[in-house]
Amino acid sequence: MAKPNLFAIFFYLYLMQKIIEKLGLSRKDGIIVVLVFAVLGVSFSIFNALSVVTARAWDIQWGYYAILLTFVVMLVGFVFNAKDFICRLRNHLPSKWSLIVLSALLVFFSVFAVNHIGNTHRVLSDETSWESMGLQMYFAHTGGICNEGLWEGEVLDCKAEVNNFKGKALGFIYSLVFQIAEPGRDTALAVNFPLFLLSLIAFFLALSVWFKNEWLALAATAFLGGMPIYLLQSRSASTEVLYIALLTLLMAWYALVPSKNVHWKHFLVVVPLLGFFAQTRQETVFAFIPFALFYWRYFREEFYRLPLFVLSVVAVSWPSINTMAAYRGYDFQGGEHAAHSIDNFIFNVKSNINVMLNFDPDPAFGGVLKNPFYSTFTILLLFSTAWLLLRLIVNRRYVRGAILGFFFSLQIFVILFNVSGTFEIDINQRYVLVALPLFAMIMALGLKDFLDTVVFPGKHDKACYITVGVAVLLSVGLAIHHVKSFDSNMLYYKNKLLVEEDYLNTYLAKFPEKSIFIYARPWQMLASRHSSFSERTFMNWTTDDFSRWMQWSHGNIYLVRGQDGYGNVDRSSRVVGFKTTDQIETILEGYKLKRVLQENRLFGYPLTVHQILAKKGVSMFAQNLSIGEVVNGTVEVGKLFQNTISYDVFLNDSLWVHDSLAKPLDTLSLTGAKVGLQRVKFAFYTPDAETVYVFRDFFKEDRSVALLTSLPLASKTQAWGEPQIGKSVEQHVMKLDGEPFSYGFGSHASSNLAFDMPRNFGMFHATIGLDDESACGDGVEFSVVGDGRELFRSKKLYSRDRENIAVSVAGVKRLELVAIEGENKDCDHADWANAWFSAGAI
Repeated sequence: MAKPNLFAIFFYLYLMQKIIEKLGLSRKDGIIVVLVFAVLGVSFSIFNALSVVTARAWDIQWGYYAILLTFVVMLVGFVFNAKDFICRLRNHLPSKWSLIVLSALLVFFSVFAVNHIGNTHRVLSDETSWESMGLQMYFAHTGGICNEGLWEGEVLDCKAEVNNFKGKALGFIYSLVFQIAEPGRDTALAVNFPLFLLSLIAFFLALSVWFKNEWLALAATAFLGGMPIYLLQSRSASTEVLYIALLTLLMAWYALVPSKNVHWKHFLVVVPLLGFFAQTRQETVFAFIPFALFYWRYFREEFYRLPLFVLSVVAVSWPSINTMAAYRGYDFQGGEHAAHSIDNFIFNVKSNINVMLNFDPDPAFGGVLKNPFYSTFTILLLFSTAWLLLRLIVNRRYVRGAILGFFFSLQIFVILFNVSGTFEIDINQRYVLVALPLFAMIMALGLKDFLDTVVFPGKHDKACYITVGVAVLLSVGLAIHHVKSFDSNMLYYKNKLLVEEDYLNTYLAKFPEKSIFIYARPWQMLASRHSSFSERTFMNWTTDDFSRWMQWSHGNIYLVRGQDGYGNVDRSSRVVGFKTTDQIETILEGYKLKRVLQENRLFGYPLTVHQILAKKGVSMFAQNLSIGEVVNGTVEVGKLFQNTISYDVFLNDSLWVHDSLAKPLDTLSLTGAKVGLQRVKFAFYTPDAETVYVFRDFFKEDRSVALLTSLPLASKTQAWGEPQIGKSVEQHVMKLDGEPFSYGFGSHASSNLAFDMPRNFGMFHATIGLDDESACGDGVEFSVVGDGRELFRSKKLYSRDRENIAVSVAGVKRLELVAIEGENKDCDHADWANAWFSAGAI
């Protein structure tokens, strides 16, 4: 991070002073403004200084614990405020009759949803990513998505965790629910509907206080619950339902605790709720201004209150802010279109109104609704908005609500500036859910105010009764009228990926338990409790890897080719997807397969499943040998063929044992090995006169030895990419001259990796060279530097060169590993493989 510019700081303070004087603010108000901007300025500076790599590492390592801490604080806040909350709730409890009508509405929506709306995904990639995140939080307590892994009985063993640009709140909720129900897709799909009902109750409670009329509150609640897109999403795994539930809970809390009665203890609930709210959608942080303005009178009483509130909200929202830093500059969508622009905003507003008017029926199923919007609702919304704006401008009515509503809508504007903010992209129609509570309030309030002002002047109660009658009649009547649209899963039935998922979940359930599926969306398979890897990962498997997974799955590895496996990416689309066509074609050409499924009729493309039998061009014996990792001094050796096979085992290039493998599975003991890093080479002599080599590395712990990777990096510089632990710089298995290595650092010249030595070691050991993935490199020199003095420098090593080194580091306090590029840095992937320390000389 750059050093602060003193001139800029003084100029900032001077500028703030002049602004405060110009606005005529008091000294206290001026201090509040300066401190708030200071908090925001420091927060932005930290955000701006975060590298993408640092942000992504923090996201995975600490994302779960950050939201867990927020959850604990929220629970403490609810307990601390329970007595006060119950007292306030009793004082504002609506009448018996309004509660009866509310209960009837909840019963209707429940019965209707269960009988006419399928409990299924509607935005497949997003929903399954939250489910996979929930699984990773539950099993591993980390903040990423389990992208690839294996189900070992009831436990998910994640093999590849990746970052997610979605919020963490829904994944965390899933991790809690998984404590009491089976972890996976089906449990996750049961979460949203209770949140839907909770949101209606909280919404009604909040508005009955704010409107000071429970019947008008009921009207808004009926409009909200009756919106078809909200009903459909309540029976899915979309985060927007949680968004509305948290928003309405915040509304209810703010309604019960007005500015004149607020106390510091109430913020033990408000702040963590806002933290959860921020982690539903990334744009949500832009909606936070009204939550501060609402308590402006309270915040002005003491100069520190608002700055402390802002600081607290930034802290609990940090996982969401950190995610923005982690994906800064990542243009994952948009194609030919700018990711954010005024043109997007104009296009999205026009297209979204047109979609929501929904005048054209879908000819499928006899003319069902084309989109999950009622034309009547949209027309009423447009009319009510125009009427309330007229009342605001002409009569100065609803000024405070308009100000709060405008600042809340900043997040909506952010969505509309985005290239994907158009409802012409069917899966993005769910974005409207962030505005639904506001829409419902406008519809009810606008209709009531029009009736009260124009139709029944002065008859306030009558206007309210008619408004609630219209709202209930429309919400219930239109749902019944369009029941066929709900039965046919309007709009979403056209998404073939959803149909593909449902088909595969049923079909793959019949496969053997330990089957592995190679699929374009492996995280989706994991959520459905199937072991899965991506096509690209499968293509990077060595023969040894393939043999190991064939042994683990008992020969049940399957390639699933669905919609993502056909065609090419359309760069002219406003949302760019991904295709795995090339990878699948490569796999089909490189392996012997047996087709077990080809379904051509249901999808518009052939859904196929192939059992992968063998690698072409590789000995059948080689790819049916399985060697496990060394655990507690033993290693399992297995085979999937009948022949007895002899083999030698070399430990650090010295013959350890000569043996033969007759049984399908045997165990080899290595308990007599010395302490430190040991390299085991197996040489299998196959019946087809080939010798198959397999390598395993293991580290035998002792106080006198240590792995290089056990030391934290004190500092690092690297010309390209980031240093990787136990992998090449491109995050593949480290390979030097065809041999794989398990430990060490993969870097890229020029680079300098510095370590502070925790204690005195005698020797530093490593195997150095250019990784096999860098065939175009022009050579790298490797240098070991201790306390500023060069202890070792290699000759220039080229592709396929490697060198075992042992360098004395006795007395060294700081060790630097330097990779020096040749004429240029292209392809100079420098590996410090199997790097470790021993106590003394060799």
